[in-house]
Amino acid sequence: MKKYLLSFAVLMSATLFTACNKDNDDHGKVPVIASEGFYVVCSGNMSSGINGSLSYYDNNLKQGYTDAFKTANGKSLGMTANDALRYGDKLYIVVDGEHSVFVTDANTMKLKATIDMTSPTMLGETGGVSPRRITASDGLIYVSTYGGFVAAIDTLNYSLKQKYKTGSYPEGIAVSNGYLYVANSDYGNGNASISKINLATGADTPITNDNIRNPQTIAIAGTDIYYLDYGQYGPAPTYAQENAGVYRITGSVVTKVVPDATGMGASGYYIYTFNAPYGGNSTTYSIFNIQTGTLSSFTPADIESPAAIEVDPVTGNVMIASYHLVTSEWGTYADYSSNGYVNIYDSTLSTKKATFECGVGPTRIVMNVGLHYYEY
Repeated sequence: MKKYLLSFAVLMSATLFTACNKDNDDHGKVPVIASEGFYVVCSGNMSSGINGSLSYYDNNLKQGYTDAFKTANGKSLGMTANDALRYGDKLYIVVDGEHSVFVTDANTMKLKATIDMTSPTMLGETGGVSPRRITASDGLIYVSTYGGFVAAIDTLNYSLKQKYKTGSYPEGIAVSNGYLYVANSDYGNGNASISKINLATGADTPITNDNIRNPQTIAIAGTDIYYLDYGQYGPAPTYAQENAGVYRITGSVVTKVVPDATGMGASGYYIYTFNAPYGGNSTTYSIFNIQTGTLSSFTPADIESPAAIEVDPVTGNVMIASYHLVTSEWGTYADYSSNGYVNIYDSTLSTKKATFECGVGPTRIVMNVGLHYYEY
């Protein structure tokens, strides 16, 4: 059975079929899915009082912009930017410390609206606290919050259409085949689960397993669930991170498909990962092919301390965000209070195509992919 994490090929075929169906006209416009660039969500640093920011890289100009949101709007995102999503012609930015989702124009990044997740008409002060991750489907955006809910929000008037109760401390979410999947991390306290919520009825069938310890990111391929799990942290003095990896759920069977991973990006048949565990002293990188079940490794050039990874579904380019390393009398460590950077590699990961400076605390890379019409 063929499995897809992102069905861009299907969308391409549908739009091209529509383009060919014209009435006796020798000239027209062909709709093509194009990759304009990508956004980098930078969380900032709460302990140092550094606000979050949004960086951007323009594929056409081959130019990076370190603080694109502030440049466009004259103000920062606020504390702890956490996730973002381009959906239609808008970019939605999730900011944990502001309990808000900022809605901007996807191209100009001008602010269009602010959704206060703690407002009485949304999830309230308790339910809407600390929004975490976002996805979208059928004209709705879905936002998880540490209040233990996922809100389904209309993209036209930003009203709450539905709210779904989840497990403890939900993180990553995905929507597929009428179900909402939620990674309930329980903040690593030992009662994690993955919710499978029927969107029509709201009924939750939670999935629990000894291998579901601290799930963070979810991708759906057919009927299989893939999730990145942070594992758990060992005893003092190192508190070394253990059992982090990518797992697959098929029916009731949970299988570890990438033994060591603390970061994950998925596109097509492939899951790209890096492993930079807390308390570890080495970093590894892997590619898992979900169709063949094979795992391979790669070593990207010029990455000091990886923080996020993503794949361009159109070009196949791989983007890896990194912290800079600093050395002091206490040793060498990642600099969490200074700007990071992003390297862009070709699809073979053998060539670094570009690099640019991003904001403090890069945490998520989000593609700016949209439908464009070309005359012929």
